[in-house]
Amino acid sequence: MKKTSIIAIGVLVVAGLLLSSAVLAFGGNNKDGFKVNGDHYNLNIIGKDRHADVGDSSGHTMFVLENGKTKIIMTQDTDGEFKVVDRNGLDGKAKFNIAPGHYNIYAIGLGKPGKSVHIDAYGNFTDAVEGTTLILLGYVDISRDRGKPQSVNINELFYVDVTLCTAVDPVTGVCTEWVEYEDYWVFDIDELIEYYWEYNNEGLKLLQVRFYECTLDPLGAEPDYCRWADGTPIDSKKTVIAA
Repeated sequence: MKKTSIIAIGVLVVAGLLLSSAVLAFGGNNKDGFKVNGDHYNLNIIGKDRHADVGDSSGHTMFVLENGKTKIIMTQDTDGEFKVVDRNGLDGKAKFNIAPGHYNIYAIGLGKPGKSVHIDAYGNFTDAVEGTTLILLGYVDISRDRGKPQSVNINELFYVDVTLCTAVDPVTGVCTEWVEYEDYWVFDIDELIEYYWEYNNEGLKLLQVRFYECTLDPLGAEPDYCRWADGTPIDSKKTVIAA
């Protein structure tokens, strides 16, 4: 059910709101180009020249290089809230915290047509063989094309497949135990050290990202179930395997 590449189209900008819960209506686009409705947190990622003045607001906005790469570090503190921790990514790095919970996440490219962004999602994990290991978890291509705006589901960047070694033979150094995660919310992985996006911008003025709280329900019976782009429910699994 996972996809390896997504393209999004967008033309409108809408102010973001942080609300208490999310009940999704899955189907056609609403008036601002998103395929879902409901309470959400809205993050605006704005492309700017390296020398732009970004101010010191702590709102829903962060700034990244309009042309070039920015590392966007994402965290999920257990007692935290949605917050742009470091909004000035013009120095090559920004930071954003996600409130506790699981989310359906959608994005839309906005601004001048003909621009795009390529996002690689990386996770750095502890590993008994390597000590730490950096894994490419997924990627997405989002473009601002002409025409009616469309949002895309980017859950594949957050619900990931990872296999990690948890124990080794002290003599041979060969892995003897490992843990396997399938379609797992990345911040629920015990071995996670750091999660970030490598945001490779090719002129996109604005990427709008929305977080809708959802329930991990493999049957899809709940109205707010966590879902893939085709609407099927995410069945997040963790399997510990011993050699």
